[in-house]
Amino acid sequence: MPELRSLRSTDGALGTALTATLVTTLMTALVMVLSGCALLGVESPVAEPAPGTVSEEPQEEAVFYPDGTAEDNLPYFSQRLRAYAADDGPVEGRSIVDAIVDAGFARKRMQVSFDRTATDLVADSIFVSVRIGEECLIGQMLTANREVAVEVAPAVGPKQRTCLIGETRPIDW
Repeated sequence: MPELRSLRSTDGALGTALTATLVTTLMTALVMVLSGCALLGVESPVAEPAPGTVSEEPQEEAVFYPDGTAEDNLPYFSQRLRAYAADDGPVEGRSIVDAIVDAGFARKRMQVSFDRTATDLVADSIFVSVRIGEECLIGQMLTANREVAVEVAPAVGPKQRTCLIGETRPIDW
């Protein structure tokens, strides 16, 4: 009989352990499913501000620092690209480069991706970069909806002079 009691108490502990493992697994799965909804773009409802109220503070004008770092100039670079995206001009590498040059960045330190693919389709996005020292300001503008993303990344290559990897369009105008 003692063996039976020992087995029975082990089964009870085993049952408790299995239940705890099952609950933990289900909770983890639930968290992953709910997190996945956020990654898929499912948005939670947001209350609309009442008419006549300001929903956010006015954006401060970013400043260009000619002798600054890439990090110093990221807000300005971002603001200039977003201003270009808000306009209704074409999303093309040449006009994006011209806008960034007009904002004060050096054309000779820039790279830009092609407007069209190798199969002559409109590119999904245009990448533009400005090398500042051994860092790069990198911007991406989607051609379909003019959405903009920017970041600072280290320059690459033998002498840290490359920002966009792969073949880029010559900036010869």
